[in-house]
Amino acid sequence: MKVILAIDGGGSRTRCLAIDLRGQVVSQAESGPSNHLLVAADVVKRSLAEAIDQTLTPARLNRDDVICVSAGLAGVDFDGAGAPAMEELLRELGFDHVVINGDMVIAHAGALGMREGVIALAGTGSAILGIGANGERVKVGGWGPVYGDEGSAYRIGQMSLRAAAREYDGRGPATSLTEALLSALGLHEFRETVARVYVEGMEPREIAALGRVAYEVAEGGDEVARTIFLRAGEELAESVEAAIRQLGFTDAETLV
Repeated sequence: MKVILAIDGGGSRTRCLAIDLRGQVVSQAESGPSNHLLVAADVVKRSLAEAIDQTLTPARLNRDDVICVSAGLAGVDFDGAGAPAMEELLRELGFDHVVINGDMVIAHAGALGMREGVIALAGTGSAILGIGANGERVKVGGWGPVYGDEGSAYRIGQMSLRAAAREYDGRGPATSLTEALLSALGLHEFRETVARVYVEGMEPREIAALGRVAYEVAEGGDEVARTIFLRAGEELAESVEAAIRQLGFTDAETLV
């Protein structure tokens, strides 16, 4: 059986599907992060290798059965910047026919078929990709965790930690986030977060995982947590509006 491997690699996980020539998914698997801007090259290579091997082995496939590897990877920009290094890495894993795109490009292809419109990609990080009537592309955001990633799971996790710190200091309102975050991190006292975040070191994907904790607290009615999600939505909307303006869309409706 001949297959194509389709890979979606992000800041928290990497997903791989083996698809036969009829378009049917015959096997799939997940592994760790593969954003080369956030984790070391050996981690990226290991995540890709694990996802591929765990996809091929259960289906009794080997690398000779793979016609092509098509990967959409976080850390590769909308114009292909960063792709050559990832192509070389996949060749080192035994694949000669490789197509690399940024994760925002495959997201646009999946949602809008690369037609005119704008997509908001919000996972561990965030970015906006708009395509105009003549095929021109505009990216908004995608600046990473230090000075970007508005509306992402990372930003939500970061804002949740800030809200808990404000409560602890007496600078902000009471919130159930504090107890929920401590439980998720396996800590007993909020001051312990300093060692957890800075000494032990929390990767962006680990802070992003706190977004799920914040979501559960918000679902429980906590106003501080709800405000965090409202702000995250506003930040994504601001970025989408910026892309719409740059593309010069003038119609009353824009596909988003």
